[in-house]
Amino acid sequence: MDSDKLLEIKRQFVHLILGLLIAVFIFLIEPLYGKFVVIPLILAAAVLFILPYIGTELRIHNYLQFHFERPKDIEHFPYRGAILYCIGIIPAILLLNINTACAIIAVLSVGDSTSTLIGSFYGNHRIGHKSIEGLAAFIFFSFFAGLIFLQNNTIMAIIFAVIGGIIELSNVYHDHIILDDNLLVPIGLTIVALLIQPFI
Repeated sequence: MDSDKLLEIKRQFVHLILGLLIAVFIFLIEPLYGKFVVIPLILAAAVLFILPYIGTELRIHNYLQFHFERPKDIEHFPYRGAILYCIGIIPAILLLNINTACAIIAVLSVGDSTSTLIGSFYGNHRIGHKSIEGLAAFIFFSFFAGLIFLQNNTIMAIIFAVIGGIIELSNVYHDHIILDDNLLVPIGLTIVALLIQPFI
């Protein structure tokens, strides 16, 4: 297995596990602290943003860069994925009920990571650097992840999984910060939730 694929596998497993842990943490803590649960996310994004400027000699910084960062991100925007992830999920937490917000976090974390892993190894029908197999993995796995928090609201879970997958796939030819799926998927699903919640 080449080093690029190994790096991506490590990145996606961290994305999957940390994302689910964040969703569970927020689900458990939000009833106690309310919307203040976004403060650790803001602090995390701020620390990751300034770390490359102050942490060149820090072991943790060098370890994270070497083991989890893509070379192009190290050069142009270190910790880009994690920073945009933190920023992307904040609107869901602030604007939606906690079950829906955590479902969106779970859909993003599980869908994004499984689509990349399945697409990398089994993606035979390519659309740019994405694949139909990756899209199918996003929809399938993120549906069950979202359902955990949506209290058996199957329709909402399906909508989140399908629209999240489409948003993720739409990023097929772009490599711009604003179009990053860690930002677009949670913000897009937050807008969808605000529009359809009164009817579901």
